[in-house]
Amino acid sequence: METLIINVPEKKSTLVKLLLKELGVKIQSNSNAKQLAQDINSNIKPGPKPGMEEIVAEIKNMRDGL
Repeated sequence: METLIINVPEKKSTLVKLLLKELGVKIQSNSNAKQLAQDINSNIKPGPKPGMEEIVAEIKNMRDGL
């Protein structure tokens, strides 16, 4: 089974849902938790990745502190 996610403007959502239901599409609403997770995931931006030298230096610093 395939899942297709579409974003529809609020003004047109009722009409689009009616048309999709007529075509036999099952519409699944997002739960609050799922919507929150999607919002958080969309706001996460990847940062710069550390180089191998930085990783090794951090590990040495942590081991020296023990």
